Amino acid sequence: MIQLLKIVFYVLALLFSTPLIAQTIIKGVITEKSGEPIPGVNIYVDGTYDGATTDIEGVFSFETEEAGDHQVVATFIGYKKHVTELRLEGNPIELTIQLQEEINKLDGVTITAGTFEASDEKKSVVLKPLDIAMTAGATADIPGALNTLPGTQKVGESGRLFVRGGASTETRTFVDGMLMNSFYNTSGPNMPGRSRFSPFLFKGTFFSTGGYSAEYGQAMSSALVLNTFDLPEQTESNISLMSVGGSASHTERWERGSVFGELAYTNLKPYQSLINQAYDWEKPSESLGGSFMVRQKSGKSGIFKLYGSFANASFALRQPDINSPGGSNRIAIKNGYSYLNATYKNQLGGGWYYSGGVSQTISEDNIDFDADRVDKGEHAWHVKSVFTNDSNEKMTLKLGQEVIVRDFADNITGAEGQSLINEKTETLPATFAEADVYLSNKFVFRTGARLEYSSLIDSWNLAPRASLAYKTTAFSQVSFAYGRFYQTPDNERFRVNTNLSSEVASHYILNYQIQKDNRTFRIEGYMKTYDKLVKYNGNEPYNPTYFNNKGYGDANGLDIFFRDARTFRNIDYWVSYSFLDTERDYLTFQSSAVPGFASKHNFSFVYKHFIDAIKSQVGFTYSYGSGRYYNDPNKDGFMNSQLPSYQDFSFNIAYLFRPQVIFYASATNLLGRDNVFGYQFADYPNSDGVFESRAIGQPAKRFLFLGVFITLSKDKSKNQLENL
Repeated sequence: MIQLLKIVFYVLALLFSTPLIAQTIIKGVITEKSGEPIPGVNIYVDGTYDGATTDIEGVFSFETEEAGDHQVVATFIGYKKHVTELRLEGNPIELTIQLQEEINKLDGVTITAGTFEASDEKKSVVLKPLDIAMTAGATADIPGALNTLPGTQKVGESGRLFVRGGASTETRTFVDGMLMNSFYNTSGPNMPGRSRFSPFLFKGTFFSTGGYSAEYGQAMSSALVLNTFDLPEQTESNISLMSVGGSASHTERWERGSVFGELAYTNLKPYQSLINQAYDWEKPSESLGGSFMVRQKSGKSGIFKLYGSFANASFALRQPDINSPGGSNRIAIKNGYSYLNATYKNQLGGGWYYSGGVSQTISEDNIDFDADRVDKGEHAWHVKSVFTNDSNEKMTLKLGQEVIVRDFADNITGAEGQSLINEKTETLPATFAEADVYLSNKFVFRTGARLEYSSLIDSWNLAPRASLAYKTTAFSQVSFAYGRFYQTPDNERFRVNTNLSSEVASHYILNYQIQKDNRTFRIEGYMKTYDKLVKYNGNEPYNPTYFNNKGYGDANGLDIFFRDARTFRNIDYWVSYSFLDTERDYLTFQSSAVPGFASKHNFSFVYKHFIDAIKSQVGFTYSYGSGRYYNDPNKDGFMNSQLPSYQDFSFNIAYLFRPQVIFYASATNLLGRDNVFGYQFADYPNSDGVFESRAIGQPAKRFLFLGVFITLSKDKSKNQLENL
């Protein structure tokens, strides 16, 4: 009986108490800042299971039995968490919530105007190290591969980078942010040279065709920024046997560090004895060089890198002397080169990061030109510190300081024994500041400036930079960039006159890019104006009174790039086209004219195909450049003649003979087209009043390369295919 009374009591208590529990209805709508509804938002009472999800109109409604002070939380990917403080007392509550977009600096919009990213770390990647090596015709040369991108000029007698109407001297190269002078190997007159460094030291190549960061200066046209790998994957050794020499390298990897060393020898004599050459080689090119790299992690996020490279090269040849029929000029060059680069980067805390280092470049040439002797050298030192802060989700701030010191000297000894010595030193301190302001995931604005001083010309220059990008869809965006870029005139001008000012260029760039499903399309228009270019009298090149900064020029154009690695299985290809309209009045020009290195139309088609059945990767590159202009003294006017078009078809193949052994072959200009890069004219007319001439062509119609590449490692499947 007592037990029955207890049950009745509990039932009555439950029945009478239930109406006393507060039932609160929470409803409302959730939108973006613009007022657009956001479907799929999770909204709930914190610490409970009471909540709902917004519908297609952004509307929600749910009930809760909670009472008192509580937090109602709304969350959705890509937006900041929204918290509302409420007192729940049983009365209906209606909310209108605006979610604020959460800035994602990694997945949001990036500035691409004027810049080709070539790094696995960046979503706007265009080329990888493998692309540089496996591009037919590039022969694993960084500038060779970049010359297949829009905005570049194919200048066959140089082999260097000429960007958007700018001379090769207007491009500067940086390794891990540090300046590297003398990027190219020494070569003879009108003979193409190669860059000094393997692309496989670098995890990222950032090739700016204009409008680049305020961190980099002293380049009117372009900055080539190379970033080395942090740590290799494993311990391994590599042996390369090639038709032009050989190399051996070893990498030793431990838990938090590694050391790398390489020795390479090149000798073109055996090769040139088999392939007909346009020049009379007295001593074909021979070089011995090497490099090393030490990498060590420190703490949780720090890493120290020490990189060094050295090379000694020499050659001698005879070239026809246009001023002496049947005669020739003997040219012999010995070059000694070394580069040392030490860098350190770490996270400091509070959102601050540090990166900095020091580099030294030494390049010395001993040149014999018939009976004359020229000893020339340049030493450059670079010290730099950069502090970056990204603690504010809407802004990244970069502050930096650097000092570049360089000295260059010439000692010219004539056949009669007289000497002329020129020595100059330039100290160039600079400071820069730059901020990326993320207004949303769709809109980023970058502004900055660089202030630098040149002791050689006793001048300060302030260079403003600005760019912005807007994300039009999930896969596309538009970018704009503006910049003013100063550069000290090159050494040749200062040998005569140091009363010159910096040359200057202004860039305006508009870019559209879409990347989706391993396809990339870019179209970019630009305008460049040049001012204060050096001019002098060609009849009196050593008279300092004729030197001034009255030169000027402009370059306008359109670049188009398309790459597709998805449509066809195991096939990757890209197409690039550039239109360039440029004129200058500079150096010894008599009037404003198209410079001799510039061609109006440039086109490249690069194709790569991996064939599983024969374990091979084949590729070809077709390059075209419309005829460049040159000055023929036998005609009226200035820059009055045009060359035939430049055309080149190159092919390569890599065959995986064994998992660790690769056979590789390549041929540049496979069809043997006789490309002409210009004409050399006699200084004086002959008895008939005609200036004699000779064509400047290729050292050989084709360049053939054969190699065997062997890898020794614990991973028996590891090979150098990605290095070829």
